[in-house]
Amino acid sequence: MNMWLVGAGYWGSKLFGSLVKLGVKARIIDVKDKKTIADIDTLDPVVLATPLWEHYDQASKLLEAGHDLYVEKPLAENALQIAKLSASTKPGQLLMVGHLFVHHPQRAEIKEYIRLGWIGKLQHITSRRLNWGIYQTKTNPLLSLAVHDISIIQSFTNNKMEVAHAKSWDYSKNHQQDRYYFSGSAGEITFDVDVSWYWPVRVRETVFVGTEGQIVWNQDNNTITVTRNKIEKGKAVPDKNPIVINYGYELTPVETELKHWVDCVTNRTPPLTNLHQALQVALTIDQVTHKAQQNSS
Repeated sequence: MNMWLVGAGYWGSKLFGSLVKLGVKARIIDVKDKKTIADIDTLDPVVLATPLWEHYDQASKLLEAGHDLYVEKPLAENALQIAKLSASTKPGQLLMVGHLFVHHPQRAEIKEYIRLGWIGKLQHITSRRLNWGIYQTKTNPLLSLAVHDISIIQSFTNNKMEVAHAKSWDYSKNHQQDRYYFSGSAGEITFDVDVSWYWPVRVRETVFVGTEGQIVWNQDNNTITVTRNKIEKGKAVPDKNPIVINYGYELTPVETELKHWVDCVTNRTPPLTNLHQALQVALTIDQVTHKAQQNSS
């Protein structure tokens, strides 16, 4: 299969390696080679991995040209832009967004554990994505990091996320918010999210709290820990024998995600992370942005 890869920077190079492993012949379009999407001369599918502030304009042009399109997250900077992209999508045209962790094998397994009642009824989800990371000035951790956490939470709740509180901080005093914290509910399930690229300890985890136990998903270590910590007679009783599940996979999460994209293109099936899901993520981000502007420091 032939595809175009637009953008071969930090993340685009990872996508290129994964596409090659999957047997895809990817032709690169990158500004370093003085090439733009105007140099694309076939209607083969396109993988777009340029900076997020370029996504809307480039995706609009590629969709109008008739390409099936994969866009690295986020699809665009706000819900209005995504609504406009929806109008550019033709019947039968495929559009997939790179919400990586929705495709992660461990996410599907955790969802099955919850369905089987391992932790009782799911009540709350906490997701944290913190690190002393790649500092950027044209975007923020909400668009760069929290997209992952929001898409994970959505995949477990299947409800619109209502943001009740949001706050952001400009620790670096560089007129750019370095950390966002927000909380709210999605149906009967509450959530909170904490993201920052100005944090001394790297954390990549999502915690699921049920009526009878908890699940901790450590995305760096590829582990799932199931505990049955509980309250008995007014005292906190820790689980002395939590279940820790270590994983190894034939395909990396990125390869798993791109295999889904290749399968969708081959079989003409709708992607799991599609335009509708991207819109729901963007609507949540818009809520956080609005509320954080009122409470930022």
